[in-house]
Formats: sequence, C-alpha cells, structure tokens
Amino acid sequence: MVSNQRAEPQQHPPAARRTEGDRQRRRTLADAATGLTPKIERFRCVIYLSGVQGADAEEQHQGCQETAQVFGWDVAAVIVEDEPHAAPPHKREGLTSALGHLRRGEAGAILTAWRSMISPSVDEYKRTVREIEETGGFVYAKRLASPDETNGAAP
Repeated sequence: MVSNQRAEPQQHPPAARRTEGDRQRRRTLADAATGLTPKIERFRCVIYLSGVQGADAEEQHQGCQETAQVFGWDVAAVIVEDEPHAAPPHKREGLTSALGHLRRGEAGAILTAWRSMISPSVDEYKRTVREIEETGGFVYAKRLASPDETNGAAP
C-alpha cells in the first residue's frame, strides 16, 4: 500500500558535549585498543598507616590494598608508622616520605585507613591536606573515624 504522507527527516540527537579531558581519555583508550600506544599507565597511590601495631596494622594494610584494587590503583609504596601520633604531621618521617612520592610523581594519592592517621587534629589535617593538594595529589581515607573515635574527631 502506498502512502501519500511525506517522510519526515530523521531527527538526530544533539551532539554530545565533552570536555577536553574526556576527549583525550577516549582518544587514549581508542589508541590503546588499536595497539597504537604501548600502555595506559595506571593511577598509583601510597598506603600510609600511622599509630597501628601488630595484627591491627596488617588488617588495616590489607583493607587499604583491597580498596586500591577496587579502584584499579597500583600501590607505589606502603608506609607504616607504628608510633602513635606523637609528632605533628610535618615532623613525621613516614608522612614526609609519602609526600615525597607525590612530589616526584610516583603516586597521585595517599590512601589511609582513617582520617586521623594523617592527624587527629582537624586543623593539622586540613593543613596537611592543603599541602598534599598543592603537590597535585589527594588523600583518600577509607573511613572518617577510627573505631575509638566519634564523629570523626578525636576524643
């Protein structure tokens, strides 16, 4: 049967608006799929644990390893300081070492079990995070508070 109605032009959806970063990511993935690039580098992090000892340190380390794996991150280094928060963050060797990994571009984040491992003081924590962000990195804490803390603040 023949119709006397005209076929309407097909309506195409408007072009997607993508950021330059999204376009670059798509190009990189397409190049990798065709074999044009040798390898896409995975994001790296430093696991930093402070104030934990023995079995608890191993448990927290394992939890951070699992978190890195879930995010698809490679672990560049694991730093464990078993002394409680005796020194301020900027005077701790382990945290200074973790920052060094970020400054050298060996990692992009510090992964820790809970926020207070960086500092139990909110002001010190904010200063340290600001310093980490200035290097181009960030802090990822699995939990805001440790089991002996309430509401993310030290007792």
